[in-house]
Amino acid sequence: MSTLEVVLRALVIALLALAVLPTAASAAVLDFKVTPTDGADFGAPNTITGRLLGPTGAPLANRQVVLEVRSYPFEEAFRPLATAMSGEDGRFVFEQPLDRNHLVRVFAPESGDRSSSTRAYVFPRSALTFELVRRNVIRIVQTYRTPTTVKLTAPTYFYVGKVGKQTAPRAAKAETKAIRRKGKVVKGRFQSTARIRIPKAWKGRFRYASCFPYNAGMGNPKLGCPKKRYRF
Repeated sequence: MSTLEVVLRALVIALLALAVLPTAASAAVLDFKVTPTDGADFGAPNTITGRLLGPTGAPLANRQVVLEVRSYPFEEAFRPLATAMSGEDGRFVFEQPLDRNHLVRVFAPESGDRSSSTRAYVFPRSALTFELVRRNVIRIVQTYRTPTTVKLTAPTYFYVGKVGKQTAPRAAKAETKAIRRKGKVVKGRFQSTARIRIPKAWKGRFRYASCFPYNAGMGNPKLGCPKKRYRF
């Protein structure tokens, strides 16, 4: 056998060996959404639901998926936060409380595929109350709870409207301040207060609301707050 024949035979054997090697994992298709769409309150979970599909559109069941996050101000690298398994229909879900706005994406380790990223919004946890100061004058108090590392500086907007017939509500803007106890700042606790006069014609019946704009990496900057008019 000539030297050329030996080389050709070796090449053919090598090609046949490559032909029977197992193929690499097929690319996966990752699709997901985050709810609530406009954002969750601090302490409540953001829900990430999605589906893991193969390249032909068939569901990939019993596969591990990893939730990866990048926190505001989005300067650090993505990090794994939680894992889940896809169901028989390829669906998966994460119920994950976040402390402030995050970029989120999903990773499928078995195939090495990653989804594109989207934002999960988190608002300060709030409570709105009012008290009577004197006849036809009320004080509205908005309190906020945030992570201890957050500092709220944006003002709070308050709105008071007549019950029944739609009227242009009265609006007020007030500074948002850190709550103090015994002279010390309570981290992660803020408050805003406004006094508003109620017209006598309303006969003591009114509705009230408040709005806090995007600030300190908390909230959805696309929503914003109306400055003068608010529809109850």
